[in-house]
Amino acid sequence: MPPRAAVKASAKPHSRYTARSVLRFRLGPFPVNVAPSFLLAAAILGFPFLSDVLVLALWILVVFVSVLVHEMGHALVGKALGGQPEIQLERFGGVTFPRLPAPPSAASQIGLSLAGPIAGLLPGAAGWAIARYLMPDPSSALAIAAELAITTSVFWTVLNLLPVLPLDGGHVLLAILQGIRKKPSIRAASIISALVAAAAALIAWRLFDQIFVAIWLALFAFQNFAQSRALPASPEAAQLVTEAPADERADVERELARARSALLAGDDRTALAVASKLEESEGPYRQAAGLRIRAGVELARGDNAAAGLHAGRSFTLWQTPDAAVVAARANLRAGERERALNWLRRAVEAGAHPAAVREDPELRALAS
Repeated sequence: MPPRAAVKASAKPHSRYTARSVLRFRLGPFPVNVAPSFLLAAAILGFPFLSDVLVLALWILVVFVSVLVHEMGHALVGKALGGQPEIQLERFGGVTFPRLPAPPSAASQIGLSLAGPIAGLLPGAAGWAIARYLMPDPSSALAIAAELAITTSVFWTVLNLLPVLPLDGGHVLLAILQGIRKKPSIRAASIISALVAAAAALIAWRLFDQIFVAIWLALFAFQNFAQSRALPASPEAAQLVTEAPADERADVERELARARSALLAGDDRTALAVASKLEESEGPYRQAAGLRIRAGVELARGDNAAAGLHAGRSFTLWQTPDAAVVAARANLRAGERERALNWLRRAVEAGAHPAAVREDPELRALAS
């Protein structure tokens, strides 16, 4: 259940997150959102402890604390870089949205990515200190929790440092490549990630008999291989690849039409179901479309923070002018004028027509 980090997003904390949250709270200045899928995934990964309810409960608690501490590492560095980070725990890990005022430099990105695994060692250190100095009874809940904390802390930190996207080590790899090459290097990072993930999967299976970890790494290898095939090999080729394949665009357009019809009818539930379907599909184009729908729903509800968050995530996956415009609109309504202006610039860079932006009743003030 390795945590993961995200760099691009723009939103404020919320009263505010989507209805799929099971727990919301603030940890210092950082809003934290826990999705039901996170607790379910923790329980699934605790299947070796199913025969002992106490150990399973301790496992889920250790997972929760460990992932939260990991994400706090990202959040603290994001705050130091001038951002307003938000933390979300979902599915098999967590994600921190630093909400930085500008894209980070290669050095800043490396620091941001490494902060999580480094902080993730703290629960293990605490577990070691408890076992070493308090010496609790081996069968006690405290001793079991300490042992679980040590194991998960070391294992997840090592796993997260693998140079495999979307793990933290993969983001470090991407930052190093882009710092050296001075140009976008996602394709190169994806190729390296696919090779490393495939090798790591083989090692986990053959040497350590870790079938689940091997399958998980193999999925990352496949995901990165597919991404490397979908991306252009050079910036010049990127100018020619402006759209997804025709069949994929047709599928997404059908789903977008369903979502628009549902929203016009005031049926948020159906629109969100369409969003979830796209988000769980293969490929960044479909997933980005799902996030755009979710952003539109939240914008219609008046939840500007959540709308900006989802629009920012959509733009990270697939840089469409629509996603950037929604992010600009959400931030403007939230009173974040400078961030709204930055998003509007990205919208124009991504293909939004400047004249259309200037004619928009809400955005014309920024456009001028």
